[in-house]
Amino acid sequence: MFESTMKKLLLSSAALTLSACAGAFNGPEHALTVAEEHPISVDSQVVTMTLDVDSTISELSSLDKARVRAFADAYLNQGHGPLTVTTPSGTSGDFDGKEKSADIREALNDAGVPWSSISGAAYRAGGEGDGKQVILSYTHYVATPSECGVWSGLRARDYRNMRSPNYGCATQNNIAAMLADPHDLVAPAALSPRDAAAVTRGYNLFRDGEITSSERDSEIETEVSE
Repeated sequence: MFESTMKKLLLSSAALTLSACAGAFNGPEHALTVAEEHPISVDSQVVTMTLDVDSTISELSSLDKARVRAFADAYLNQGHGPLTVTTPSGTSGDFDGKEKSADIREALNDAGVPWSSISGAAYRAGGEGDGKQVILSYTHYVATPSECGVWSGLRARDYRNMRSPNYGCATQNNIAAMLADPHDLVAPAALSPRDAAAVTRGYNLFRDGEITSSERDSEIETEVSE
């Protein structure tokens, strides 16, 4: 009787040990990286600016030119795709949408936007006094991190020594806030063309047997510690 009772106790303890060991193994959800557990979503947004153009004025005002320059600077820093200038069509009166569009295009180009990056479009406007606005628009990208602050269950003992649900979340939020261009998370930025003049100058120096490296500044001292 005693032996059978001991056997049952040993078998039950072994079963409990096996079940505890089975529960200690990590699953696929525990192999996620920080970027996968706290992802940064990148979404495209359209930035627009409207210009109220007075048909009695032949050119853009100084204020509108300043707004166009600021809009062009924002496009050059964070814009993607074309910068679209949309003018109304079908308006009555003496409003000349094409002329105003040409003035705006010229102001954009003077601000540094290449002609190839400026595109045109039109929208249908109604009667007299309606649609006397030119709309400038471009696409940029916004990075949105996941929310932090999962505190439930953190006071419980964790014999498996798993990382906290908040681990790496603050870093991901900081990366999303510091990104100059969130589109870099979607695809790398295109490389600018190389300077052909610099390449030719270096090749000619090498062919003539001259030094191709830059001259050393004698005022700069370099110390190497042993």
